[in-house]
Amino acid sequence: MISVIVPVYNVEKYLEECLDSIQRQSYVDIEVILINDGSTDNSKEICEKYCKQDSRFLLTNQENQGLSAARNKGVEISTGEYIVFVDSDDIIKTNYLEKLMQYMAEDVDIVECIFTVKKMEFLDENIETTTIIFEGDSNKAVKFFPHHTLNVNAVTKLYRREIVEAVPYIEGVFYEDVYSGIGMLKYIRKMIKIDYVGYYYRVRLGSIMHREFSPKNLDIFTVCDKLIELYADREDLLPYVGSFLVHLATMHYHSYVKKGNPYREFYNQKLAEYVTLTKKNPDLARASRLIKLYNFCPKYYNSIVFPVYYAIWKLKNGIKEVKVDE
Repeated sequence: MISVIVPVYNVEKYLEECLDSIQRQSYVDIEVILINDGSTDNSKEICEKYCKQDSRFLLTNQENQGLSAARNKGVEISTGEYIVFVDSDDIIKTNYLEKLMQYMAEDVDIVECIFTVKKMEFLDENIETTTIIFEGDSNKAVKFFPHHTLNVNAVTKLYRREIVEAVPYIEGVFYEDVYSGIGMLKYIRKMIKIDYVGYYYRVRLGSIMHREFSPKNLDIFTVCDKLIELYADREDLLPYVGSFLVHLATMHYHSYVKKGNPYREFYNQKLAEYVTLTKKNPDLARASRLIKLYNFCPKYYNSIVFPVYYAIWKLKNGIKEVKVDE
């Protein structure tokens, strides 16, 4: 059985569309664990309606504790051999669970698919293909992560229960997906990613990743440092974790840190620490474009070197800001 865990918090506008997409799954051996995390709108009543209609839906109400606590609670009370997380404002395709289960073999612990932020792309049945774009064990997955083919997202994945239980979500911080998404790779036997677009990820202006800077944005470094602690006993993999953290810290800086931000120097300090990790693998450091850019001029990397490089890269590749659908 698959346990589908849905944390719910003030999403009455989108919740029915999400729950309908779960209820209509072609794979029917499921339980749907709804964790109402202290909603103050009509989300609780909507959840109760689905529980009355369908015995597979189960509702637990709790005071507002945040996304991580809701996910952890869902895992705790779920009973399925496999676990899937769905955010309560997102949608999954009707064959989403069935498709992921097709690739869940005895030695596989995670199956991942592709998400889209464009609803028309999600609804376009003509683009559905299914080929494997990554397959590998723990070592290969961690080393592959800096290539950005695999995602840290909790969603878009089918997990074997033991893997989720091995790395609970850190409670009380933002960016909890980063820790668990990379942390779980330490314990897997094999992971598979397929090119199937089965998940519509709704980007809302009020989401964590689309807010102005606040000190809570510094949680990213709490999460990164905990990842370093987790992989401290794997010196072969730690440089690859460091390489991903260099990318993460760089992009986070350029997303949030504006001129005059009092934390600019702190960002630079943490970036230098992550660069140092990659140098434990000289071949990796030489192969990383960001590391080479950083070594070219560490002092002006964030203020001049990377912004110029990134602007040229976007221009060459015709990259414009992605428009998303409500």
